[in-house]
Amino acid sequence: MKAPKGLLTGAIGSLVAAVFMVGMNLFQLGDASGWDWKLIERYFLTADAIEFTGRRSGVAEMLRYVWVWGPVLMVPLGIVLLILHFAMKGRKGAQLFADFQQRGWIGRQRSLAVSVQNGKTQTPIALVGPAAAPEGYVDQPAMQFAEWTKTLDKKGIREVSNAALKAGALIAAAAPTVHPNLPADMIVTKEQKGGELVVVIPPANGASKGHKVLMIKGQNA
Repeated sequence: MKAPKGLLTGAIGSLVAAVFMVGMNLFQLGDASGWDWKLIERYFLTADAIEFTGRRSGVAEMLRYVWVWGPVLMVPLGIVLLILHFAMKGRKGAQLFADFQQRGWIGRQRSLAVSVQNGKTQTPIALVGPAAAPEGYVDQPAMQFAEWTKTLDKKGIREVSNAALKAGALIAAAAPTVHPNLPADMIVTKEQKGGELVVVIPPANGASKGHKVLMIKGQNA
């Protein structure tokens, strides 16, 4: 079975759009700073680095946010679509792509500094939240949780680990089922090696368990 039609077109379109947005970001910063590359590097991911004036300043500010944060979404999406294009040749792959289109999202993983018993080994688990969210959205709750675990004794750590295992964190589970202080729009799963971005496909029935989490390959290449 061939990969779904439009998959490669979508991937190329996403990457081209990201390149265009990066170019517009560079042009705006360069024009405003006199092409001072230190300033460009410093404010490259700062949407409010440029103050717009005049009748169309509102539109310019909105576009500025698109130029800065658009690539953060479009590049991972393009990579995912490319991977799916080359990988999904059979019926199972095609169904996986269809599920991703319907309810999947791109996530960013952050370590929770906790491991779960997996047979005879300990497997680290991670918090996964939306990659398109503002900077720090996933980092903050993950760091707070990790700092909290440092205050626990061995018994407390074991209880947290057992709760994560019971919730199904070795595969994937809604974050609050692992601990009530974790965000409701995130999941906990085993930490994936090879990068921070993953593909998340929630279960069709909306259950707290059964998420599919796939690493986006090539991030550390």
